[in-house]
This record gives sequence, C-alpha cells and structure tokens, in this order.
Amino acid sequence: MNAVRSNPTLSIRRRSRPQPRRAALLWLTCALLASTLATRPLRADGLEGRLEVRTADLQLKDGVYHLNVHIDLPVSDAVRRGLAEGVPLTVELGLDIERVRQLLPNSRVAELTQRYHLQYNAVSARYVLRNDNSGQQESLSSIDAAIEQLSEIRSLPVLDKALITPDRRYEASVRAKVDYGTVPFSLRVLMFWVGDWHRESDWYTWTLRP
Repeated sequence: MNAVRSNPTLSIRRRSRPQPRRAALLWLTCALLASTLATRPLRADGLEGRLEVRTADLQLKDGVYHLNVHIDLPVSDAVRRGLAEGVPLTVELGLDIERVRQLLPNSRVAELTQRYHLQYNAVSARYVLRNDNSGQQESLSSIDAAIEQLSEIRSLPVLDKALITPDRRYEASVRAKVDYGTVPFSLRVLMFWVGDWHRESDWYTWTLRP
C-alpha cells in the first residue's frame, strides 16, 4: 500500500527542464537529420551504370609504346545536365606493365596514372577537357564530343621501347576510375550513398608481345 501512495510532489520534481547539454545534442541531431533529408535527392543525379574498360592495347610508334583504351562511362542524362551546369567530371587511368616470371613474382616494368578533367566553361560556352599530367587543354563544342573524347583515349605515350626485352613475356593492365562532382568531406559523412559519385572498373589485362 505504501508503494501506491507515492508523494505527488516527487513525481513533479522529475519533470525538470532539459539541460543545456541535452538541448545542444538534440539540436545537433535535428540538424544532421535535416541535412541528410535535404541532400538525399542528389542520389538521382549521381553516376548510373557500370564503368568498364572494353578494349585496350599498346602500339609501338617511333620507339615508344602508345596506349589506346575504350571505356564505357556511366554517364546518364542527369549527369549530362549536371555537366552542362558546370559540375566537373574526372577520369583516371591506371596502367601497370609487368614482366612475367615463372618461379618468381612478376617484375613491374612501368606504372602510370593519367588523369583527365572535364568541365563546362560558361564564359566560352564550351567544354574544356584538360590533361592533368601534361596541362594540355582541348575546347569542345558539345557534351557528346567531350564524352566521346573521354571514352576513347588514343595514342597516349606511356613506355619507351628500351625498357622491353624482346625475348620476354609481359602483361599490361589498365583500370579506370571516374569521379563526378566535388563533394566536401563533411557532406560525404552524411552521404552514405557516395558510391553514386564514384566508379572504379575492374582491371583489363592482356599480353604484350614485343
């Protein structure tokens, strides 16, 4: 019976005002939730599809091996609209050439990373494709021409013939990466679907015959 007859005054004292620390934590939680809900629609504007290296080869010209690569870029209509509004697109190629050995691990002969940056210039009303390695730029009139240029990498000098021994076997591998937009790290923490803004292909490997 004593447990039922509790003092009503004690129950009133338990209803104290939230402490400043709790209020701050509650405000931060609400802010994070609001930011997440606000940025969620960006998912529809991300990359769609699979990034894939379809073909690749090395051709010897004037004592230098040149790389040719055909890439399937995951560029949707939403990405095209974003590019037209100035959102940047970066494509990175990774090349690895190894000498094949029977009893020992393969020996790396060359390793190269090549980056291309595509962005619309509102002043000139043209798409600027920049080779980040050399600094060379190309101005293109349409987005289709820019995407085609990025999808077909031709005659990229990568390796001197002197580094290849004629009586040895070699393997070349190429991988592509693509990043769409510039997402700050603070926003990436909330965007657990950040994969929509980045793609990485599998390695494409073939035998190089000197």
